[in-house]
Amino acid sequence: MLVAAALTAALLVAAPESGAAQSAGGTAGTAGALGKARTVTLVTGDRVTLDATGQVTGVRPGKGREGTAFRIARSADRTYVVPRDAERLLVNGTADRRLFDVTQLVKWGYDDAARPDLPLIVTYASRALAPSALSAAGARVSRDLPSVNGDALKARKSEGADLWETLTGSGGTARERSAAADRVEKIWLDGKVEAALDRSTAQIGAPEAWAAGYDGTGVKVAVLDTGVDGTHPDLKGRVDAAKNFSEAADTVDRVGHGTHVASTVAGSGAHSGGKYKGVAPGARLISGKVLDDDGHGEESGVIVGAQWAVAQGAEVVNLSLGGPDSPGDDPLEQAVNELSASSGALFVIAAGNEGPAT
Repeated sequence: MLVAAALTAALLVAAPESGAAQSAGGTAGTAGALGKARTVTLVTGDRVTLDATGQVTGVRPGKGREGTAFRIARSADRTYVVPRDAERLLVNGTADRRLFDVTQLVKWGYDDAARPDLPLIVTYASRALAPSALSAAGARVSRDLPSVNGDALKARKSEGADLWETLTGSGGTARERSAAADRVEKIWLDGKVEAALDRSTAQIGAPEAWAAGYDGTGVKVAVLDTGVDGTHPDLKGRVDAAKNFSEAADTVDRVGHGTHVASTVAGSGAHSGGKYKGVAPGARLISGKVLDDDGHGEESGVIVGAQWAVAQGAEVVNLSLGGPDSPGDDPLEQAVNELSASSGALFVIAAGNEGPAT
């Protein structure tokens, strides 16, 4: 959570229609070198401009939000631009701080030049908002996420603050804000995840397990990744189902990462005469393509892939992928917790690919 101390470290200013919100040091916050100027539309409909060095040069309030005050806060190597009406929602945990992290928004390609919408995950305290209400506010439901009682949304930036007001009651009466709080548990950025390469498993004792009769026979393993090449000699005839949950056109693995992971899990070793067998060569596989042909995907895509895997009867679900983490349980972590508890499936998830070198 972006705590109050971090927020108060920056100067509260009323941003004019085309003026720059200044940080406490007297200069605008820096979001890191970008290579060219960028504009980022926040979930509130407000627009932040950054120069080629990542310097915040202006904040333009969205339509109907003229006179809104903003904070520019620095935390480590990130710059946050937070509208005043969002502060209480950050403090009480209703809003994900990444929604206002202009450094991350640009890094993930969520700036205005890169895409016309903002991907969100909205979790509900009770029943979901009707699709018609979301559509009227400029958003469409892209994925249904029952494991977290939520929806993945694509919010059109051209609609400005409409969705923000619908979800939070911002700009309305105290009663309207209270009603919104009763409906919406949290508004998340639908963050990016990416493939995570791993090392050989030759030293984990697999041969001893095989000798004892444990080779994965009778176990269904779901590989949620870039897809799996079922024509590979080590995997031929071993993939029982495949489905695409990514932005790619089909289930084909054009990256190779998913095929590599599937071979590590359950490859027969046929291509190498048995030398490079997988850990559980007797297991059956299903493939959920949750990463696109560049090896990237959205958290909501991983969640729907996990829901599918459990529905298919997978006893083990492998996710050799990851992305930046934050304190508390995000929607993907919530989904893993719920699906693990409700199905008994074992989720095996990559860890340790990011962080300090020492």
